[in-house]
Amino acid sequence: MTTLRRLRFPLLIGSGIIAAGVLVYFSSARLNLDKTQGAIGKRDVYRDGQANTADIAAPGTAPVATAAILQSSQFKELGKDPAFQALLSDQSFLQLRQNEVFARLLANESFRQMMRADSFVQLLKSDTFIRALAESNKQEMGKKSQAQDLRFASMQSDLNFQQLKHDSAFQELLKNDSFASLSRNRAFQDMLASGSFASLMRNRSFNELVSQASFRSELLNRSAAELSANVRPQ
Repeated sequence: MTTLRRLRFPLLIGSGIIAAGVLVYFSSARLNLDKTQGAIGKRDVYRDGQANTADIAAPGTAPVATAAILQSSQFKELGKDPAFQALLSDQSFLQLRQNEVFARLLANESFRQMMRADSFVQLLKSDTFIRALAESNKQEMGKKSQAQDLRFASMQSDLNFQQLKHDSAFQELLKNDSFASLSRNRAFQDMLASGSFASLMRNRSFNELVSQASFRSELLNRSAAELSANVRPQ
């Protein structure tokens, strides 16, 4: 009994120290949990549900980037050009809209550059040039330049051809398979002969817009009514 009485106080002191340690541990764990929950709770501000709906295209409408182009000052200016309105209703153009070759040609800088040159536009009105352009080239690739010279031998006296024959963009266009293919397409020939397309290619706004894939997609896939709706006064 004497021994038990002697150990009572050390046991009480030890138990108190253990209890205090347990209390500190659980208090610290609770504090850390509250901090963690608070940090996660702050992220609610950035939930996906808070995204700006103005940046999300509604079903059936143009993507944001394309919508921006159609609402740009360049497109509004283009809408005032009679040649643009004429092109949208041109039957030859409508036939070419779904032609992938025509889409590739519109993306070609050499073609766009040549369509801005008066001498090239005048050259396109020459039956001799069109026939030479439309001739099938069955020569080997190594003889292609020589074959081109033979095809256009009859054009050597044409002043417009003389002005262009050394132009790098003109030479690149003659080598372009898309242009060679479309030169045999009656709809393409009629569209160029109408004059509206050539006039439009000289429009600064059209040239800047048609160099962008988004605008080309809209031009070739949207109806004239849909495109025209974007240039009406608001």
